[in-house]
Amino acid sequence: MNNIELLVKHTGDVNFTRLDLFGDETISLTQVVQDVKDPGKVFTNFSKTFSLPASKTNNKFFKHYENFTQDVTYAFDARKKVQAKIELNSLPFQQGKLRLEGVDLKNGRPNIYRVTFFGSLNLKDILGDLKISDLDWLSNFDTTYTSSSLITGMSSSGTGSVTVDSVAYPVPLVTALIGNTQRAFYSSSSTVAYFNTTDEEVNKSGGNLNPANAALSGYYFKDLTFSIRLYLIIKAIEKSQSIKARNNNKEILFSTDFFNTTNVSFYNLYMLCQRNAGKKIDGFGSVYIPNQQSGKTYDNATNEHENNLVLRQSSFEIYNLSSTQYFQFAITLNFNSISQNIQVEIQDINTGDIEYATWTSSQTGQTRTYQLGNGNYELRFTSTAQQTVTSFSLIFIDTFDTNTSTTISTSNIDASFVIPGTNTSFLIRENIPEMKVIDFLSGLFKLFNLTAIEEDGKITVKTLDSFYTGGTLRNITEFVDTTSKSVDKALPYREIVFKYEDTENILAKQHKEINQQDWGAISYNTGAVLDSNNNTYEIVAPFQHMKFERLVDGSTTKNIQVGHLLNDKQDPYLGKPVIFYPIHSSNTGDTMNAINFITEINGYDGGSSDTQVTGGQSVYWIPSNSPVVVSSGSGYPETINFNVELNEYTNAADYTDSLFEKYYKSYIVNAFRFNERLTKIKARLPLKFLEQFTLADELQIVDLVYRVNSITTNLQTGESTLELLNGREAIAATGSAYATVTISTSSNATPSTACGYTLNNTLYYTGTLGNGVRLYTDTGLTTAFSGTGNNYAFPGSNYAAIDSNGYISGYQACPTLAPVVQTNSTTNITYSSFTMNGNISVANGTITDRGFYWGTNSSYASNTKVSEGGTATGTFSKNITSGVTAGATYYVTAYATNGNGENQGATISFTTSASPNVPTVVNLSELNVSSNSFRARLEITADGGSTINGAGFYMGTDSSSATNNTHYDISPAPNNIGVKSYDFSSLNSSTTYYYWGTATNTYSSTKGVASSYETVTTTAPVYTYNNTYYSNSDAYYACISSSPQDYYSYDSTFGTSTTLYTTNTGGILSNLAPNGYYARNNKSYQVTGGNGVLGTETACSTTEVYRVRITSGYPSTNYYDIETVNSATLSTTNVLYMTAYIGSGRVSYTDIALTTTYTGLGTWKTDRGSTQFDYQRYPENKMFLARQQRFINGAWTDITSTATDSGYDDRICQLSSSGVLEIVYYNYNTGALAPTGSASITSIEIGNNNFSTSTLACADTSSSKTRVYFTGTTLANGTRLWEDSPSAGAGSGTEFEGDGDYRKIYMPDGTTKAAQISGSGYISNLTSC
Repeated sequence: MNNIELLVKHTGDVNFTRLDLFGDETISLTQVVQDVKDPGKVFTNFSKTFSLPASKTNNKFFKHYENFTQDVTYAFDARKKVQAKIELNSLPFQQGKLRLEGVDLKNGRPNIYRVTFFGSLNLKDILGDLKISDLDWLSNFDTTYTSSSLITGMSSSGTGSVTVDSVAYPVPLVTALIGNTQRAFYSSSSTVAYFNTTDEEVNKSGGNLNPANAALSGYYFKDLTFSIRLYLIIKAIEKSQSIKARNNNKEILFSTDFFNTTNVSFYNLYMLCQRNAGKKIDGFGSVYIPNQQSGKTYDNATNEHENNLVLRQSSFEIYNLSSTQYFQFAITLNFNSISQNIQVEIQDINTGDIEYATWTSSQTGQTRTYQLGNGNYELRFTSTAQQTVTSFSLIFIDTFDTNTSTTISTSNIDASFVIPGTNTSFLIRENIPEMKVIDFLSGLFKLFNLTAIEEDGKITVKTLDSFYTGGTLRNITEFVDTTSKSVDKALPYREIVFKYEDTENILAKQHKEINQQDWGAISYNTGAVLDSNNNTYEIVAPFQHMKFERLVDGSTTKNIQVGHLLNDKQDPYLGKPVIFYPIHSSNTGDTMNAINFITEINGYDGGSSDTQVTGGQSVYWIPSNSPVVVSSGSGYPETINFNVELNEYTNAADYTDSLFEKYYKSYIVNAFRFNERLTKIKARLPLKFLEQFTLADELQIVDLVYRVNSITTNLQTGESTLELLNGREAIAATGSAYATVTISTSSNATPSTACGYTLNNTLYYTGTLGNGVRLYTDTGLTTAFSGTGNNYAFPGSNYAAIDSNGYISGYQACPTLAPVVQTNSTTNITYSSFTMNGNISVANGTITDRGFYWGTNSSYASNTKVSEGGTATGTFSKNITSGVTAGATYYVTAYATNGNGENQGATISFTTSASPNVPTVVNLSELNVSSNSFRARLEITADGGSTINGAGFYMGTDSSSATNNTHYDISPAPNNIGVKSYDFSSLNSSTTYYYWGTATNTYSSTKGVASSYETVTTTAPVYTYNNTYYSNSDAYYACISSSPQDYYSYDSTFGTSTTLYTTNTGGILSNLAPNGYYARNNKSYQVTGGNGVLGTETACSTTEVYRVRITSGYPSTNYYDIETVNSATLSTTNVLYMTAYIGSGRVSYTDIALTTTYTGLGTWKTDRGSTQFDYQRYPENKMFLARQQRFINGAWTDITSTATDSGYDDRICQLSSSGVLEIVYYNYNTGALAPTGSASITSIEIGNNNFSTSTLACADTSSSKTRVYFTGTTLANGTRLWEDSPSAGAGSGTEFEGDGDYRKIYMPDGTTKAAQISGSGYISNLTSC
């Protein structure tokens, strides 16, 4: 049973975490490179979903994922995969990523985590929806789009070599003759002009390329565009900042096995930069993307947000924010003067979303602010005219945290750069077809039948045939379960079709209509009737395949070939991306015809004159589906047709290396052979096999050899299910009925001798090479090879005996080799020891010794040889614990010996650790300082290279040296770095102490001591002041309070300048006494300013203060009579203070300190006499109700009384302007303080104008009125009106004197009446208005 370990780590983590597995969890690995049942799949690799227990370790790593209320800082983000690896028996097995699918809960607690492990070759996941237009590195090849630049692109060097990062990239862009608007032709007859000036439209028949044509015809320069070399797109994928961000900040690197500059089949391919149908669409203007100047990059700035922001050269990424969190992003732009607006696009590369910021000519130095969430962004500067930006700067503010800023200043990034501004620029990323990167790579893999495996961090890309040639023959006979085996047909379909996705361009479509088959496509089915399956399998390349046209003039063939990106109606057509081979006119072997190339047309596209290349353009690139059009040189006879088609230029069928013939045939023909089988077996494969096996290997079982179609392995047990195809020996690439094998001419009875012979004799056979197979000397398999009966050498380091009738026996691997041994990485490296590791993968006999060479020499022979002592295959180790020098470089070479000799593995080097030092300690500031204690703190910042085993402090009153003071050990002794503390107690107050932090490690008992001391001064003694009284409003209240409180101070006396605190915690005072008044020992003090300090001392007043509540409305509200006043609402804030009980002549104050008198309404009027006590002795409108209060139990309380009808001690009073009180009502008859009598008095207003009729009186609008009174509540004829309420109440006094005319009357309820009023005040003829 193999021990399997699943290790993971978060981004930014240094070490992996080993996750806990269920004891019965099984993990199976399925590996496939090219499945005969589905050969069109690419980028296939291991993935596995399994369950993990919700253990303490797993809960910690997944951060209790079930809790979705956690802050993003503490939550696990399942939207992103984490780095992961699988180890078998602690040895590396698979690298990849882990995705959390979810967590299952049981009884409300996490129970099982569901996760998926993905193998490292996961391009689909890394690339996602990224398009080739998102590859920022392509901007290095931007150019201009003018007639002159297109002519330059027609030269043999195209737009010219471009150097990026010291690497030259020749002929990056070319101008090929693929027209996007006009169908070009060549005619000696007179034809129409390109542009019809009468109808002001382009003539579809205006594409005559003959320079002799009288009319202006041919290609207008905008009919053509640039094409880019596919090799540059591959490099852009490797260099892409966006892809790097998706791949744990690592670039994708492809091997150069296929993607190289010498592989003409690939390197000479170009893609047409055509984004839209027809002529190139002019945009807002050219784009400038920072940072193109040397040494300039956003990453120059100091990143204050490492957990949420990644800065790169020309882009930045925001990540790990919730949906409600964002950065405040600000961009400031500076320029001297501009003629047109400058626009900055803030584009999310991943989604294509864009924010636009615009500056006008008067807005230099202004800032634009945006909210940016998660995304991968780049800035794109544009304008409709050429502009110069002197500088710009960026700021990121974390509004979701502490508002910290990351600033990218002008010194970090491009300055004084020019936005091209005109529509003459040609930006690769704006014009290259919209195609996903993964689709682009998939298309190449389908075209050339490529495979991809990851090796040492690089994606190795090879053709399938090349991949299989790198394999090793491995004999697994002893591991196979011989009790079960099935042999099935390998072919799951009757035919397979290879084609391009798009052949809708005009000539390709015509080809299909004529030939009933897509241009360049092939269907393979061996030609026989295969009816056991009715399925057709298609491999479709996601590109457009054009059929090109060599032009003729009548019956004369011209030396010109062109392409028409048009549909069958000769209208512009876009379709899928076009790939082709451009061939320069100088490399065709012919003298090419000149063509008409128009640079300007009068009246069209802004042109003011007719201009074309004088004499015609004779240098250009023709499009082709083959790398060359001559029958010699590199690239002949290759083609990117799947089928063998007539070459468009030569009209010959000699371009036979089609995509099918060169890259697929050996595999597909084998799959369709009559004797091809799909063998399924089970085996228990040992760990050493799983570690060394590759899918390119062939497997030998007894005497038969197989290729692996797929293998599924239980990693714990090694139990495997294998789908096997016939081995390579059985493959006949031609599809004929025989296979070839080259063996040695010589033979020998001794296997080791035979294995040393040269392979130089080619023989023929059928079936699968192995025991029982008969060899022949001819392809007709009629003449058997006559062997000697001895052993011959066979390919793959095998040998076998051949008898006189040509039959093979004893087919097996050569035994005469020394062991195959590998040197594995050295482990457990310290300053004084290390462990050497090796592995014997193939014994080639009996192992007699194994061990290592080690020392400081790079040549193993000069180093010390030590034997490990074992004799088995597999891994072995040896510990070196003496003679090791710290910080030295050592070389280790594993060796193994058998009867055939010794063999060594590769020599590896490593450097031992530096000698440990004492730990590094720094002091931290003290905490909790009191009069007799404090907490000292230190931080161990480095362990010195050895485990921490102690820490403490030197502490005392001597600052001259740490060791002059007592050392105090922290208990228990710490064993790791970090912050430590010690609580000192029983100290002297107001005393200065000094401390130095210390630490020790297991390397040495010598203490590491902080380089400086920390100073601590204990506080003074604490004094408690009880019986202290507090009021937040007045000293008087504090002085008379009955609720004493305790306060604390470091001051030994209570008085002015004493600082008070409310809290004493072990001698540490906190919480300053609040602002207000404090009284103690009959003295009061005020605290202001929030500092707890007592102010000036004042003796407590001995004067008893009384308070009176008065009516809420006084003095603004007027009252007509005593009854109304008596029922008025009393205020809780409108109060009077005085030194005695309420009484006439008392002075009233607004404050309890009796400093400010209350200003009344004025001087009293004449007393009308005590006989009118029932109503009022004084004039109306200045009265208020007053209720006596006393300060009882800390609160002002109304005084009760049985002498009033309210039940309280009430009075009705007036108040002079100097605050002198006068009681204006008192029932002298009864001694009661409430109004008596039953008369009801009503007040009304009458107009001051007289009228002869009631109608005229009702129409009076004058505001001049007089208030009068009458007894009772109902106004009627005969009612008598009085000038004042006492007269009305008494029925005698001052009556209102009318003149007998009508007057308007205003009633209390808002209605109006009219009546005549006599000279003695009587009402008559009362009527309502």
